[in-house]
Amino acid sequence: MINSDLSLAELQPESPDPTYEPWLFQTMIDELATNELGIGFIYSVLEQLAKRYELSDAIVVLDHESLATQEFRLGGNGVGAERARVLSRVPGVYCEPDVVPGDELDAVRTACQLALALHLARFTAAHDALTTIANRRTFDIALANSTVRSARYGWAFTLVLIDLKDFKVVNDRSGHEGGDRLLRHFGFALRQSVRQGDLVARIGGDEFAVILNNAEGHEAMGFVERLRENLAKAGETIEFTTGTATSPRDSTDPAELTRIADARLYAKRGIIHR
Repeated sequence: MINSDLSLAELQPESPDPTYEPWLFQTMIDELATNELGIGFIYSVLEQLAKRYELSDAIVVLDHESLATQEFRLGGNGVGAERARVLSRVPGVYCEPDVVPGDELDAVRTACQLALALHLARFTAAHDALTTIANRRTFDIALANSTVRSARYGWAFTLVLIDLKDFKVVNDRSGHEGGDRLLRHFGFALRQSVRQGDLVARIGGDEFAVILNNAEGHEAMGFVERLRENLAKAGETIEFTTGTATSPRDSTDPAELTRIADARLYAKRGIIHR
C-alpha cells in the first residue's frame, strides 16, 4: 500500500526520465480522440501510468479554487478518510511502488489538473449556479434533441413545466436569502423525483422544466406525486403548478410543445395566458 508518511520530496526520484513527454502527449491524443478531457481522462491517465510502470496503486491529489482538495485513485477506488487527510496536505501523484520519475509525476499532475478544470468549466456552463440542476441553455438543447428523436423514431417523452406559487411572497417575507434557500431545496427535490435519463432544469426565476423520457403522459402524475412526497420528507411546504405536453402526440416542435404545456399550466391556475 502507499506509504502516506513519506514526504513529497521522498516520493519523487531525483533523475528525470526524458521519455515522459512523448508518452504523456500520445496518451492525451489517444484519449481526446474518443473522450472529452475531464474526470474520465484522469482515471485513464492513472491506468496508463500503472501499466507503464507496473504499479499496484496510484493516487493523484489535485487542488482547485472552487473545491476542496480532490483525490482520484487508480480504478476509481476510494482513498479512505485517514489516507485522504495525509495526502491532501500536498497535491501531487503518489505511486506504489515508488518507481515513476519526478518529472513524469509533475507532468501527469499538470494534465490531470487541466482535465479537472475543464470538467468543472463545462459543468458550470451547463448548470444553474444556484440549484446546480441544468440551466435554460442545456434544457433548450435537450428539448430540441428529444423532439428530433421523437419525430424520427416515434419515441415518446413528456415535457413538464413547473411554476412555484406565491414565490414573490416568500421573497418579500424572507428576503432573497430565504427565496434562494427555497429554490435550492426545490431543485434538490426535483433531482430526487426523476428517473435516470430524465432531465430537470431551472428555466427562469421560479420556473422549472422536466423532460420525462419514454413517457406517454400519465407518468407525469407519478413524477408529481414523488415530488410532493420528497418535499414533504424534507419538511418543505412549497406549492407549485404543472403543465404538460407529450411528444409526438401533442407536437414534435419544441416551441409548440412549450406553448401547449404553458397554456395548460396557466389554465390550472385559472389565468388566461396569451
